[in-house]
Amino acid sequence: MTAARPTVLLTGATGVIGTNLLTSLAAHYEVTALVHRRRPERAGNCLQADLTSDGLGLTTGQYGELAAGIDAIVHCAGLTDFAPPDLTAFDQVNAEGTRRILELAEAARVPVLLLSSAAAAFEVPGEDLVARSMRAYSRSKRRAEELAAQSSQSVAVVRAALLFAARNAVRAPRRQFPHALLTALLQDRPGGLPVHPDHWVDILPMESLVDYLTALTGALLRGDATAPGLHWVTAGPARLTAADLERACLDFLQEAGRPAQGPLLADPATARPRTHGMARIAQLGFLPPEQPALPTHLDRLLPSQPTRAEVLDALAHTVRCCAPWAP
Repeated sequence: MTAARPTVLLTGATGVIGTNLLTSLAAHYEVTALVHRRRPERAGNCLQADLTSDGLGLTTGQYGELAAGIDAIVHCAGLTDFAPPDLTAFDQVNAEGTRRILELAEAARVPVLLLSSAAAAFEVPGEDLVARSMRAYSRSKRRAEELAAQSSQSVAVVRAALLFAARNAVRAPRRQFPHALLTALLQDRPGGLPVHPDHWVDILPMESLVDYLTALTGALLRGDATAPGLHWVTAGPARLTAADLERACLDFLQEAGRPAQGPLLADPATARPRTHGMARIAQLGFLPPEQPALPTHLDRLLPSQPTRAEVLDALAHTVRCCAPWAP
């Protein structure tokens, strides 16, 4: 070990997940945040680097010092934009960036926790921009997982679900799919979202993922033989339907004195076809009821799997954070 407390290198510390994970990891370990531009709040040690540059854009001396001073890497950085101007950016950041992090792990001889996505398991059909963007994203995550499988170091790959806002959040990050979707629903455009009510989406409370990643980091540092490999971190059987999301928004609009003028969902068969925007993303992101729930491994390291009631509670909190008229 490099210190009395192990040192964990965290990438993506300024992201939605990384911001919450940084606090959790710092309670147990020394944390060095590898950052691109801005410094995360409450970060102690930060090092500016670039995932798209060989050697992470560091000097030889910086690279060697970094490799000598860490005990594990938690790689959360990635590109998640809905539709970046250049779709090859997904591969450059998510796949090639992971390759460079794995090279650092091999130089440092330390284990890696790679945050992937449940999207890696899916191939989205369609040739419109949204479909091509979602497909490029999922392929970049799949390629990152393939690179991880070839590493000489222990690597735990976490396929995470979508996430609700953290319990301590006042505002939800608008560029995340669940939050952008709920914000759109709260704008109360009757029948504005062409999705079948019984189609479902897997969204997990942020705290469940953060707790699991923190526990998994500890397992990797202890050399637990069950830690490397694939981990699904999802709501599993507690998945929610489009009707659940609609009901939560309708209830909040009523409570806020802004009752909806009608249903927030529309029949996709009669709605105007969409090839872009939130409606199209929702059409591709929701799955039919015959599609089985995603696997989940939360109870490997946590006391229990979130219940449907807990997921609905996280939904209600996130709806409040997404109100577009709130200051």
